[in-house]
Amino acid sequence: MVWKLDTLSEVPIFRQIYMHYEQQILHGSLLPGAQLPTERDLAINLGVNRSTVSAAYDELRAMGLVNSIQGSGTRVCEFMWEETPASTPNWERYSARRTFDPTSAIVKRTIAAFPQPGIINLTKGELSPDLMPLELLKQLTSEIDFSLPFSYYANFKGDFGLRETLSHFLKTNLSITAEPNHILITAGVKHALHLIANTLLQPGDAIAVEGPSYLYGMQVFSPAGLRMVKLPVDKYGLIPEKLPELYHKHRVRMVFVNPTYQNPTGTTLPLARRKKLLDICEQLRLPIVEDDPYGLLRLDPSAAPIPPLKALSRGERFVIYLGTLSKVVTPGMRLGWIVAPSPVISQLADAKNRMGYSTSHAGERLAQQYLSAPASFDRLNYICDTLRVRRNLLLQALKDDVGDVAELFAPQTPAGGYYISLQLKQSSVTDKELLEAGIQEGVLISPGSIYGAEKGFIRLTYASVSEDQIVEGIQRLGLALRRLSSLN
Repeated sequence: MVWKLDTLSEVPIFRQIYMHYEQQILHGSLLPGAQLPTERDLAINLGVNRSTVSAAYDELRAMGLVNSIQGSGTRVCEFMWEETPASTPNWERYSARRTFDPTSAIVKRTIAAFPQPGIINLTKGELSPDLMPLELLKQLTSEIDFSLPFSYYANFKGDFGLRETLSHFLKTNLSITAEPNHILITAGVKHALHLIANTLLQPGDAIAVEGPSYLYGMQVFSPAGLRMVKLPVDKYGLIPEKLPELYHKHRVRMVFVNPTYQNPTGTTLPLARRKKLLDICEQLRLPIVEDDPYGLLRLDPSAAPIPPLKALSRGERFVIYLGTLSKVVTPGMRLGWIVAPSPVISQLADAKNRMGYSTSHAGERLAQQYLSAPASFDRLNYICDTLRVRRNLLLQALKDDVGDVAELFAPQTPAGGYYISLQLKQSSVTDKELLEAGIQEGVLISPGSIYGAEKGFIRLTYASVSEDQIVEGIQRLGLALRRLSSLN
């Protein structure tokens, strides 16, 4: 062992051990899943009592950096899910920022591969440039009213004209009743989540999040000191009946869900489960945050749409609804909204002001123009028609080229949104191996650890790629998966 204790230091021995392994983990020298020495072996190597090593390992576990399983030893955490309730307050959570992210190595490697020549990127969660209504936005920009000043102090809730337009838009398109004073304009979903996490919740609070979920890897909740508890999902979406046990075991304070065209699974929560979730949360007096970025992207118009939780809640005050233009217009607009009871909106607006995290007033007026323009509905229909063709092409390509080594996570065809998910039939392959095998074949995919999923899970998008790229990309993925399968 190269590293040695500093016996002359005033830092306690157990703290030195903790700090050493903390740095090893945070700097990536010890990767997720790496095994630490046993307490007994480390105590012998360092010449200290085993209780000293135990105290250091306890601190590492308390900070969520490692976990210990009987028979498997102590390993660097591969997940951020809270598995057991804390029996006593962990003051480290309150006094230090938890910056460890077991998904970071995968995310960084994925982003680094973006510019690789010839690679087909099946990870980007945005519309391809040809689907973005850029010409329409250019036209509408010329129609913005510049006679009124852009005043930051006018209203921290956002431009009243936009909120009034959104009120009508939500009622017409999603059956959500929301007066303008129940709407707060944000710079997108992540901004909305940041406001909620840092205003309505406290460090140490537990929140229930679908597992898998894109929220898992957004790095909003951990920096706020919140503990994510996995709300189990199956091929139909989250399982509401699992919530009461989690609520009592972890003292869950809020539920975060993406029930419509969920990212990353592509599933849509059935109506019966939505009603059950609402009933359970009403009984537990447990607020729900419903994130609905894809709800307008219905790819099967002949099928009756399932209403959002907010529309089903009969005006109940415990559903906070999040929306955005990023997925139906362009992510560069950076504009979204929160729908909540008026007192909550006022509290969030005050926090928005305090944080200095305002939204663009010119952008708000452009959004109002877009939502009011008849041409925007024609464009939305065109986007949905194109995504439907791409989705169907992706499904056929998966059947032809990877059906022998992987199967769809959910048997139902995704009814909207951007994503289709797979589960490998042989899941012994690590996410790093999976990612690298794809890159070697010239295709980039999103492994499940990014979303808190188990091994063998893959998310694919059909929104940001052309039809030719979809076919070629899945052929390359099939080659990568079969090569991995032959090696294991």
